[in-house]
Amino acid sequence: MMDASEEWKSLWPVSSVHFPPLLLSPTRTPDAIKNIGPLIFIPSTELQTNYHLFASPSISPQIPPPFPNISFRRFLHTSSSVLPSTTTSISSDVSSSLINSDPILAPNSLQLMRCPGTDSTLVFFPTGPNSDQVGFVVLSVENSRLKVRGACSVTEALTSIDSLSHRIMKMSVSEVADCDCTSVDSTIGYLLVNTAYSVHYYNIRIRMKSSGRLVPRLELVGNKLFKSSAVVNACWSPQIREESLVLLDNGELFLFDLDFCSDPLISSPQVMGEKLDVSWGESVASENGEWLSCDFSWHTRILIVVHSTAVFLVELQSEKSNVTPLLKAGTDHLPNDKFIAFSIVAHDRFYFTLASKHMLFLCDLRKPMIPVIRWAHNVANPSNMIVYSLSDLRSQSDDDTYNWASDEGYGILLGTFWNNEFSLFCYGPDVRESSSSQVSGSSKSFCAWGLPSSLSMVTNECRCGSCIVKEEFCKDKLPNWINWQQKKEFVLGFGILDKEISSRLFKSDGFGGFTLVTLTSSGNIRLHRYCASWDSSQTSGKSHSNQCLDSEDSVLYETGEEEYKFRKVFEYFKFNWLDRYLNSDLARALSIELAKDIDNGRHKKASFGQDFHEIICQKLNTLGSLNIHDVFKDISLPTSIHEIALRSLWTNLPKEMLRLGFSPYSDLRNVNGKAMNTPFEFLEVPCEQSHLPPFLLRSPSSRSSKWSEKQQPSNSLVGPVIPIPFLMTLHKTRMLKADNVSADSEIDLKCDEVMKIANEADNENVLHSSQNPPQFASYKPVALSGKSLVDDKRMEDSDFEDTKHANLVFRVGQKDAEEVFGSHCLLKFKPDEETREFGPKEMKSYKLLKRQFSNFKEGFSSYQEYKKKSNIHK
Repeated sequence: MMDASEEWKSLWPVSSVHFPPLLLSPTRTPDAIKNIGPLIFIPSTELQTNYHLFASPSISPQIPPPFPNISFRRFLHTSSSVLPSTTTSISSDVSSSLINSDPILAPNSLQLMRCPGTDSTLVFFPTGPNSDQVGFVVLSVENSRLKVRGACSVTEALTSIDSLSHRIMKMSVSEVADCDCTSVDSTIGYLLVNTAYSVHYYNIRIRMKSSGRLVPRLELVGNKLFKSSAVVNACWSPQIREESLVLLDNGELFLFDLDFCSDPLISSPQVMGEKLDVSWGESVASENGEWLSCDFSWHTRILIVVHSTAVFLVELQSEKSNVTPLLKAGTDHLPNDKFIAFSIVAHDRFYFTLASKHMLFLCDLRKPMIPVIRWAHNVANPSNMIVYSLSDLRSQSDDDTYNWASDEGYGILLGTFWNNEFSLFCYGPDVRESSSSQVSGSSKSFCAWGLPSSLSMVTNECRCGSCIVKEEFCKDKLPNWINWQQKKEFVLGFGILDKEISSRLFKSDGFGGFTLVTLTSSGNIRLHRYCASWDSSQTSGKSHSNQCLDSEDSVLYETGEEEYKFRKVFEYFKFNWLDRYLNSDLARALSIELAKDIDNGRHKKASFGQDFHEIICQKLNTLGSLNIHDVFKDISLPTSIHEIALRSLWTNLPKEMLRLGFSPYSDLRNVNGKAMNTPFEFLEVPCEQSHLPPFLLRSPSSRSSKWSEKQQPSNSLVGPVIPIPFLMTLHKTRMLKADNVSADSEIDLKCDEVMKIANEADNENVLHSSQNPPQFASYKPVALSGKSLVDDKRMEDSDFEDTKHANLVFRVGQKDAEEVFGSHCLLKFKPDEETREFGPKEMKSYKLLKRQFSNFKEGFSSYQEYKKKSNIHK
């Protein structure tokens, strides 16, 4: 018999399966939804002139720009010369969790607190150049309008006296019960502010002037600095207003009480507290995750602590804390999911909500390990969650038909400020079990009331289909390295205005609604009104948006208010030749330039020093006339087809062109007029005569990016300083060879020729007449073939088939040779020139290297594959 209990019903997530048991939908239960009332909230058309409240550049935070909106693999491929197969391999090994701005914007940066017995509300937010100071303004109702009062200037907010030296991560308020604002000076609440490594406590005090005007101020009560661990979360106790709970990133818990503080008259008063003796066990320590949040439950000594992999109930009533798991991530349908957001249901604090990357859970601490309701949400990386009563969301209603549903129902607002993407999940009693008149206070079974609906925090945007499509097209137009959030203003924090104050601003309307106060990234505090509606397609009457994302940059990424204090020096390089080369117009540009030089009498033969002539000419004369077979003989290490082709082209360049490709450092110092600041770096030409141009595998000179008085350039010959495509094109232009064949095409033809000879070498054909001709093998390593060395599965397809760079040529040598550093080894054993003797000590080292290399060959799978393809049996 099928289990029809509530536990069984909760296994079917809402929005992920057809007709989940715990969903009241209009299609299956139209009467139930009709009795509940509208659950969709749209911007109101009533709000017009009272929309903008306050603006100040000081409350606009400045954070580091986000990472480019581009995959790591694509970033490597477009910003470097790394092969596509290599970028795929690297990106698959590197974690995709790159640094982003989500953690900085995760907490709600706005807190509201009503001044009891008045029509005024205090608004708290971070301010200052580093968002390290508490700012606040007063919202007051005057003549049915909301007025804002800050400091003397209309664009300056009231602030705390001292800055906190670190960026404010989170703020929370706690109201004092039964306080009287009519007294001369009274404390109406407390403000808790935490940075990354400290918590700070303030008294919120109000002074009433004779004119009836309220003057608020913040009084620092105490603070606590944590030197070894970071603060994850800090919250107030709902039962004892002076108590607070702090969770650190190492899992330690601290309980503080404002009644026990040091002398408030000292410059840095300390708040007293105790470290709770809580043992989490080895299961949490071994998990790959982090501590997420904490809060008080229904009792002042019963806590809920959240790790990204589990939720715990901590009971402090006995001498030793009792820890009970309430829910674990990574089970059921999503084994790799982890918790990323948490909120307590403040009504009775028995219920709490959890969000993972894909799921949303409503849980009851009295039923461990069994969520009450599950939703499958589509919010990207949600970081902010809060639970409201429907009576707060549907206040000021003309019709009292749905008052019972507003009193018994709840709305979970889940989303992220970074994407301005919020969804509202409504739930309440299962009205199918009893009539609406009997639901209140009797039903303990909860159901999801309809499917989740979206809620935009920015009401001045048109969200019709045409404008949404236009916005997506604007995102696609932006370059890959620009994130679209840099081009758009978004919300940093919000709070719902008190129902009584809202009723003095707006008349009762339809099914009711709520008033929202928001803080935006541009430093604006704005007012929004939302109304409950049956139809989400209703619009606010605003015209279609004409703005695109590229209109202006977000002020989040300004470098600060101070001007740049140092002298600005700019150096410009001419890249006109590179531009001509990229546009396949280099030959024509060189012809025009040479014609100008001849007409102006500036065409002179380049002069080079005697040292240059001796070094280059001696090398080439010793080697004689080289063909591609001679280049093959110079190969010792694995060499790509493209590299062999370039060596052949370099070797056969005329000497006057080759001289342009190499130069002493002394000549390069005068490339531009600022010799000491020229950050050119080239490789020195080696002294050995066995190498061929362009002289690969060399060490750079030991210097910094600029020459100095202590570090001067040497007189060594360096290069190449000019790319070979330019030299090839210049040679053809001087020789008046108008064959319209570009240098890149000639390089490709040379690569084809090398490929043909490499294939012959792979068949062990003799490359050149000799008594002991070298043998070669053409080989494509596994790393360049698009296969994984671990599981031999196909990786992501490369953007193109690269045969010139992926095919390597190896020297095979004689198969019957026994010298480990002579035959099948890719290295050569070459004693130092200063070594005169090869005695017993050197022989011992030699044998040790031989044994180590033999063990390496046996355990290296790529080398064994190379031997197999090359028909090597030793």
